[in-house]
Amino acid sequence: MANLLTKRFAARRKKVTNPRKATVGTSYTASGVKSAAGTRPQTGDEQGSSQPVRIREVVPELASAYVKLQTYSKMMTDSSVDVSMRAAKTPVLGADFFVEPFSDDPLDLEVAEFITANLMEGMSAPFLNALEDILHLFEDGYSVLEKVHESREWAPRRTRSAANTKQFIMLQKLAVRPASTVAEIVYDDNGGPEGVKHNAIKADGSVEEKEIDIGKILLFSFNKNGGDLTGKSLLRTAYSHWYYKTHFYKIDAIQKERFSLGILKGRLLPGWTNQDRTILRTLLRNYRTNEEAFMILTPAVEVDVEFPSGTPVDVLDSAVHHNGMILMNVLGQFITMGSEGGSSGGRATAGTQSDLFMKSLRYVANYIAEQINMYVIPELVVWNYPTMNFPRLAVRNMGETRDLQMLASALGNLFSQEAITWTPETELWIRKIFDMPSVPVETLRAAVAEKAAELARSSESGSGNGNGETKLTKEQVAQAKTSAKGKPLGERTGNVGKPTNAAE
Repeated sequence: MANLLTKRFAARRKKVTNPRKATVGTSYTASGVKSAAGTRPQTGDEQGSSQPVRIREVVPELASAYVKLQTYSKMMTDSSVDVSMRAAKTPVLGADFFVEPFSDDPLDLEVAEFITANLMEGMSAPFLNALEDILHLFEDGYSVLEKVHESREWAPRRTRSAANTKQFIMLQKLAVRPASTVAEIVYDDNGGPEGVKHNAIKADGSVEEKEIDIGKILLFSFNKNGGDLTGKSLLRTAYSHWYYKTHFYKIDAIQKERFSLGILKGRLLPGWTNQDRTILRTLLRNYRTNEEAFMILTPAVEVDVEFPSGTPVDVLDSAVHHNGMILMNVLGQFITMGSEGGSSGGRATAGTQSDLFMKSLRYVANYIAEQINMYVIPELVVWNYPTMNFPRLAVRNMGETRDLQMLASALGNLFSQEAITWTPETELWIRKIFDMPSVPVETLRAAVAEKAAELARSSESGSGNGNGETKLTKEQVAQAKTSAKGKPLGERTGNVGKPTNAAE
């Protein structure tokens, strides 16, 4: 059956064109170094496969895909497990996703506006909904979304009135296909995905099997092994801690129920009869504690309460340990505090741990953005615009504060020690790194020229004029004037200056 599906998907894939590999019909062939002309590889010569050997799961509750999903659903009812998943998702959900235009060209700016309007405003549900569906890869190991398109009117928000409304092919929604409805991911002989078999549940409750081509879906995997796109759930490594913690709570409940009120002890006194023994057994078995609890004893029966000697084992200490390990499973151990979840260390330790936590999730956010950059945005662009300059979905405000603080300190030291030279291009790069508003390079050069003229006037006025001005050397004036031209000082390449004894 799998081979038949692979052939079906392969036949469909021949009709699909990757927008990033569009051709213009050129007859030219790229050529490298002449000596290497005979070493050009054969195209389409893939021989191996990326599919790993499937290792049998030793835990019965995780043996099959459906039973595994049932177990994970049960685990999500635990507060620690649920909090760990929310802790892993919240920074990604709270990040700022935005579209970067390819360039400042008016067409590229319009394309970026089109993509922003479609992804962030134009779908039938907010982009955050799709992001939430994607992040189910933490629980299930992977997530599948189907791209659904429609023809819709749209016009750019230009200042001039010539921006006519047109019909565009746009994304209607990114429809989630839950892991519980994905029967199989179909691969080709080399381990590449061809599509998925999906059990579509209809409104009347009936199920219809659908074959969805890989070009129609977005498939996100977490912690995958080789080409196995089902990935590995974060709950798999938390399973043992959840299992033991659950049983420790049961033991604690039984211990409190059995021993907190003591154990009834009955004694048959001399002269007892079989009826007395039956009464005593029934009395001890049916005893319950409530506001009206009482006993009626016969002369041959005696009842007492026995409390166990010594201190019972406090299994809650072990449960607390496993709670902390469940949070550590997502690098969230800094969330725990004191005896309620294990020691989290000092403020500096918690800061370092939270920094690593945010970096691990920034990777996930970047991965999501790159998937959309490869499989969503290029299609929307080439279907609607005569360009292959694709904008990019990017993410910010995800734990980069500490990195920017360290970078700002390093730049301050480098500038103060004159290890690097300030130029308008340098400022534009700094503005981009710090996500600050951009300024035209001509404006920066004009500001430098004005500063250079001011320095020149100060130099000509000399010192000792009573205004506290210091006379500049000729080298300083020349340096300022050179910066005003927007060129690196001394005709530098990078941070390496031109030798002082070089020929002019």
